[in-house]
This record gives sequence, C-alpha cells and structure tokens, in this order.
Amino acid sequence: MQITEVIVDKNRRERITRGTPLFPCAVYFSDITKYVTGDIPWHWHEEIEMVVVHSGMIYISFGETGITLKKGEGAFINTNVLHSMQIAGNDGCYLITFVFHPRLIFGSPESIFEQKYVNPLLTCHSLSFVHFTKENDWQYNIIQCILKAYKLYSDEEYGYEILVRECLSKAWYYLVKNLQSNITKHHLKENYDTVRIKKMLDFIHNNYAEHIELQQIADAANISGRECFRCFKRSIGMTPTIYLLKHRVSVAAKFLVNSEMPVTEISCMSGFNTPSYFSKVFKNFMGCPPVTYRKKSPTT
Repeated sequence: MQITEVIVDKNRRERITRGTPLFPCAVYFSDITKYVTGDIPWHWHEEIEMVVVHSGMIYISFGETGITLKKGEGAFINTNVLHSMQIAGNDGCYLITFVFHPRLIFGSPESIFEQKYVNPLLTCHSLSFVHFTKENDWQYNIIQCILKAYKLYSDEEYGYEILVRECLSKAWYYLVKNLQSNITKHHLKENYDTVRIKKMLDFIHNNYAEHIELQQIADAANISGRECFRCFKRSIGMTPTIYLLKHRVSVAAKFLVNSEMPVTEISCMSGFNTPSYFSKVFKNFMGCPPVTYRKKSPTT
C-alpha cells in the first residue's frame, strides 16, 4: 500500500507509475489534510480511478459539476478526466483509492473484454464519473468489491494479485451492466472546455515562473481573454489568476519543504515579483508565512 501526493507533469497529467508493468495497479490510503494545499489539485491520468471514503467527507470537482462523498460512499472516475478533490466539512478525510490501467481488466489488446466491456465505457465522455451510494444495491456491491480488493492488496498474501483483479473485474461488471443504456446512447466527443482548459493549464505549468498575462493563457487555447476567464470558471470553478497563484504557492511550498534555498530565491523561482508579495499570497493560501511553514514542516 502506498501513501503519496499527486505528482504531475507539465500537462497536469500524473507521472507516477501505477504498480508495475506486470501488475498495473496501485492503492492509496490518503489523509487529504497532508497534501500541500490541503486538497488534491487538478490533474488527470489515463488509468481508471475508484475511491471509497474511509472517514470524513470529500468533494470531487469535475469543473461545472461535482459530487460530495460521505463515509462509506465511493466513485468511479473515468480515464483522462480532469478532476480535483477537497475536504468537505471540518473532520478531515481519509480516502481509499484504487488507480489501475484498463488492461488489468481486459488483458490482451483487442480481446472481447476490451472491445465489448471496457472501451465502450472508457470512450463514453458523458460518463466521466459515477457516484456510488450505499442505498443503491449495485453501487453498494461495487463499494464492497473495492473494500475487499483493498484488504487483499494490503495483506499481500499469496495470489493476492489474482484476487484483486477478480474484485475489480466484478466491480467493472456491475458498472457496465447497470450503465448499458447510458453507454450505448452517449459516445460524445470530449467537451470543448476540457480540451481548452488542458491546453491552458499546460501553458501555466510550463511558464509559471515567468510574468504571465491573461491573454497569454488565452492564446494557448486560441480564445479571447474573456472566454478564457469564463472557461476557467466553468471548468475548475476559479479564475485563471487565482489558479496561477495557487499553483505558484504549491510549487513554493514544495521548495520550502524539500530544499534549503532562501525564501527570496524560492519567491523568484515560483514566479512572484517581490518577496513581500510572495509572503502575502502564501499566507492567504496556506494560513502562515513561508518561513513559518518551513519551520513547522515535519520533513525539514
């Protein structure tokens, strides 16, 4: 079992290898309060994600929409879906997360499992996520499959890989069996906003250390500054400026924890034009100045 943070590449795609090439599956037991900014930032990955809330509540945002999961509830997040997670309520949140490559389910490429049962759901952009509740029988069955797979993965007894795959395959069966009508009707192209927001996030993550104007972000997606502003609000619920500042603070926080560089140097490397402005923005997001954050970090 792995306990980790989200590590992404320049395109905000996660760059952690899930499990191994022989067994492309990983499970995480995550205390969401331990993430740098107290949430799991916007990202996407080609793997499938299934989560169950162990304690507390969490809000998973998918841009214009989102879901709140209570203790014992779960969710399916489809491949390449842009999403973020934030604690809901004041009690923190522990999350059980399975992230696995589709080939764990379908096995050989071009098999009947891939063509008939896996790809139709993966390519159904109207089903970017599914909320699992305990009141719905088939959704409850999926939750139980995930919890059973989690125990098997954690115990690592002989043959656990076979049994974990069996549990996840069974969860997949319940999923596609009960969503057949949705999958059949809705093979839609990826939403325009999703395509554009990924391009603009790519630009920000490549250039956050430089001075960035709103129109430069908009140009990355070939849209106007006004449409850029609206696209950010629709897709991730914040303005481009707030997102840029939050990303810079996240980068700075990692430098503070993992290096001995002076705060003034970190300020510059993170894209802030003055140390005083850096300190002000950092405190707004993190609740304390950079120096205090570094001192109280347990890993420094």
